[in-house]
Amino acid sequence: MPSQSKFEGIDFSQFPIERLTPDLLNLGQGFRCIRGEFVTYWKQGRIAREADAKLCHCWVIRVGDSLTGYITLLADKLQVEEPILFDEGVKYRTFPAIKIGCWRSIDEPRRKDGT
Repeated sequence: MPSQSKFEGIDFSQFPIERLTPDLLNLGQGFRCIRGEFVTYWKQGRIAREADAKLCHCWVIRVGDSLTGYITLLADKLQVEEPILFDEGVKYRTFPAIKIGCWRSIDEPRRKDGT
């Protein structure tokens, strides 16, 4: 008998996106994501530290006390080996960039290979 998803039947569009605050830092104890490193970033407090240091902004989506996903916004830069806008008179090799990360929980029943 297949197990039921924790979030089965939930319409996430009905839940607000909340800016990360100290009150929300304990969310995510059971958070899982297809990309394990993003679970680690959350659980080891990297996202909270970066937000606290004003290096990024973070918003969360939760159902009750369960973290269902988070979104990060981070200023960064892109570096190129050769100037890409040389013909337009731009000789820079570094350009400002914004990284947007959006990670949602996967809380689907695990399937075994071959089933």
